[in-house]
Amino acid sequence: MDNAVSMNMMRRICVGDFIRRRVLKTPNEVAVVMNYKGTTTRQATYDELNREANRFAHAIMEMGVKKGDRVAILSHNCVQFVVYMMALAKMGAWITPLNFALKGREIVPLIKHSEPVMFIVEDELVEAVLEVEKEIDSVKHRVMINLSGEKPLPKGWIDFDSLCAARYSEEEPCVEINGEDILTLMYTSGTEAMPKGVMNSHANWYSTIMNNAIDQMLFLRDCAAEGQQMAKTPVGLGAAPLFHVAGQATVFSGMFVAGKYILVYSPDPPVIMKLFQEGELTSGIMAPTVVVNLLGMPGGEDLIRNLWGKLEMAILYGSPASEVLLRKIMELLPNCRFQNYYGQSELTPLGCTLFHDNLLKKTVEANERFDGAEPIGQPHTMVEMKIFDERDREVPPGTIGEMVARSPSVMIGYYKDPEKTADVFRGGWLHTGDLGRMDEEYFFYFVDRKKDVIRTGAENVSSVEVEQWVVKHPKVAECTAVGLPHEKWGEAVTVFVVPNAGVEIEEEEIIRYSKEGLAGYKVPKRAVIVSEIPKNPSGKILKKDLRKKYSDFYKE
Repeated sequence: MDNAVSMNMMRRICVGDFIRRRVLKTPNEVAVVMNYKGTTTRQATYDELNREANRFAHAIMEMGVKKGDRVAILSHNCVQFVVYMMALAKMGAWITPLNFALKGREIVPLIKHSEPVMFIVEDELVEAVLEVEKEIDSVKHRVMINLSGEKPLPKGWIDFDSLCAARYSEEEPCVEINGEDILTLMYTSGTEAMPKGVMNSHANWYSTIMNNAIDQMLFLRDCAAEGQQMAKTPVGLGAAPLFHVAGQATVFSGMFVAGKYILVYSPDPPVIMKLFQEGELTSGIMAPTVVVNLLGMPGGEDLIRNLWGKLEMAILYGSPASEVLLRKIMELLPNCRFQNYYGQSELTPLGCTLFHDNLLKKTVEANERFDGAEPIGQPHTMVEMKIFDERDREVPPGTIGEMVARSPSVMIGYYKDPEKTADVFRGGWLHTGDLGRMDEEYFFYFVDRKKDVIRTGAENVSSVEVEQWVVKHPKVAECTAVGLPHEKWGEAVTVFVVPNAGVEIEEEEIIRYSKEGLAGYKVPKRAVIVSEIPKNPSGKILKKDLRKKYSDFYKE
């Protein structure tokens, strides 16, 4: 090891060092349990993960992959994905995950943009890549993860597990890595446009991981103050896809706090319900719409108690929970502490969090003061946030404007896009593209995505406000509001509604109900009853798909 590398390794900021240090303390504790389509297929300790990551890192370095190269992966959640993340964090190549829902033609522009030298693909997804293999000429090495054990290796491809074989060194890779070096290149969900490549550095992730550790400490402090006994080892549900920033944050933070994660191949509801029923999970995520559906079933309250009764902490996601629903959830699960969370890839993904003790209080205040805007809490410890107007001036509390942030977790920038980077960084603040409010106690409330605001006539309508009202209807399981082209109004407020299971609902019921709680210009012109609302694998609603499909809805 030369002197420059040895001096770097003494005091560097490198996320790959976390797992090595964890192994020194808890080598034999289980880090990951793999649930593949409902069956537990593997358990991996911290020591096993570390050894495999080191072997994989040395294997690909021998193949010529070096610091700064992109290594792309297209896969559902699996232990190999975690090994890949740890290995690249140690040797300096860029973790470049792609959405496993993408088809061949959708993969090509992302590969051309990121120019990876290696492409790792899960066996079930290989065919989609083989169809476009000739179009991704930057890729020198193709690797297959054979999860099923049944897929023959395509000609010229390498088996992932063979790159973790014992013939490769288990020593730590000796690579000079600094805080500003890129760790992840993650593409935004593309819910509205071509995905952007977000570059997050080792220092960005360090900030986030440390912040999450602080949150964990505060959580334990509050529980201790209330005399609540906690499980010795936290057991979390790894349902968030690892191509997503939330999934990455789960793994990296877990390596730091010695958590155990039950990693599920995909978020299949029967599999997840079974895992909750087995009672080992102490933390997880909870969609308010799922709770509403369960409450509508015979014996729903008992089902919720049995399903989530062992949880100590749950993050609410997917849609805002109404005051009535929050009170019901807290009544049914008195030993669980709830948390709302706001973040984005550009913030790695820190933003705001609303802890249990303020969740109900701020939801009530949002209804009374801010037209039902979603309360998202105070900025994380590592984050400073403000509300700016369209001229980038700070606005008084209670005023709607764009949420902006400063933090060591702010991304390095958008890959190969200096113009968009400069625009989003203007004035020395990250402009989130989200509208919000801030109250006098420095709590924030999400109003809407700037691009989702519906401009109807001379008025601006928050799609979130419309959704918050409509979803309160007792027959509604889920809804979303968009603006569709309209000759008279420019955009017409249009709501798409999924009824509760086994329930029928008429369009007129929704319109009539909307008139009871919304100003006239906010009332949907039409309500479309649908069986499901399009979402990406991360659970984000694809409003762009609705706008495209229904673009001629109001044309005669």
